[in-house]
Amino acid sequence: MGRRVRKSVWIALASIVFTLVAPGTVSADATPGGVALSSAEATMLEANPALSALATTSPQLLRQVLDRIAKLIANPSDARGGLQQLTEEDWKLLQQNPALFQAWRSSPEASADLLELIRVAAGGKPRK
Repeated sequence: MGRRVRKSVWIALASIVFTLVAPGTVSADATPGGVALSSAEATMLEANPALSALATTSPQLLRQVLDRIAKLIANPSDARGGLQQLTEEDWKLLQQNPALFQAWRSSPEASADLLELIRVAAGGKPRK
């Protein structure tokens, strides 16, 4: 009877763990720099060349950028910026990186800092 109870306890604990950890929130994916990624973040990196490059050149900055993108998208501002406010370089960056474009559409003013951060990390010069 003791074995059955222990086995039941282990099954119950395993069920609780699997219930608490939602599918897709934990992933074994990681960047070359060792930044752990959710499956959604790994997919985002695949679809956004600037983020992929950042994972290679500045992995310590990648987590900060991914968190900022998520925050911008989750908390859109009421302000709307026009495309005319973007430089040609910024517009090209947004066209090639759908996650950055989505973040820009959610909050243009906050995205300007994000674009600057990515540009400088890629070897560009700061504009400020």
